[in-house]
Formats: sequence, structure tokens, C-alpha cells
Amino acid sequence: MHWAWFIPVLDGFLLGVLALALHEAGHALAAAAVGVRVKGIGLDWKGLYLRREAGTPGRNLAISAAGPMVNLLLVVTWAWWPVFALANACYMLFNVLPLPGADGERVLRCWFALLEERAAAKPAARDAGEAGKAVEARKRAS
Repeated sequence: MHWAWFIPVLDGFLLGVLALALHEAGHALAAAAVGVRVKGIGLDWKGLYLRREAGTPGRNLAISAAGPMVNLLLVVTWAWWPVFALANACYMLFNVLPLPGADGERVLRCWFALLEERAAAKPAARDAGEAGKAVEARKRAS
């Protein structure tokens, strides 16, 4: 029996694992960059995952987007290493889909939370501005 067919399969698998590891490293570096402590990296049936402290929606958005961005940047290796570039492109494309547990779903959730925060802050800022105008008017009147 000829086993030569197994070499490309093993090569593709190992390159996929490398793409996954670099993806998670992107999450970890982003967490460190925005000041969110990483508690550890785990492994389950879906692959590697990062355990970290909770962050603000803005920080979580940056951390969630960092993994797919690493994979997108690694697609530029196409000219030198097409199989690795393809592994990164596939991993990035499937990870940005807004599916439960995927980075795309987390990015969307964080984006909507940021929009809600901004909408809630507008009335408060308007009220604070109106209060400031009232104080100024009283100062001028006295």
C-alpha cells in the first residue's frame, strides 16, 4: 500500500494547527495591548481558545477582531507558501461568520453594545450640556 497521499494531508493539518495557534496568539497579544489579563489558553473539540478577564465592549471588540486579522495578514504568504495562506484564508473566513462561539458573533455583540453605550451617552451629554448652560446663565444674571 502506498502512503504518499498522507503527506499532503498531514502537511495541511499541521499548517491548519499553525494558523489556529497564530490566530489565538493574535487574541492574546491584543488582550495584553488593551490591558485585559489572559488567564490561559485551552483546547477543546473546536480547537484552541483563550480564557481571559472580561473587558469593556471596545476592548472585547479589539480582542475578538485580532485573531481573524492575524489570519488575514498571513494570507500575504500566498506567493511563498500557498497552502499556509489558504489555511489562514479559510480559518479567517469561517471565523468572521456571525455564528455562535465564533469571533464574528463576538464582534457583532460588542459592536451593538458600543452603539447602545453611545446612544445612552447622548442624552446624558445633552443633559449635562443644558445644565452647564443654566449655570452659565445664572452666573451672568447675578
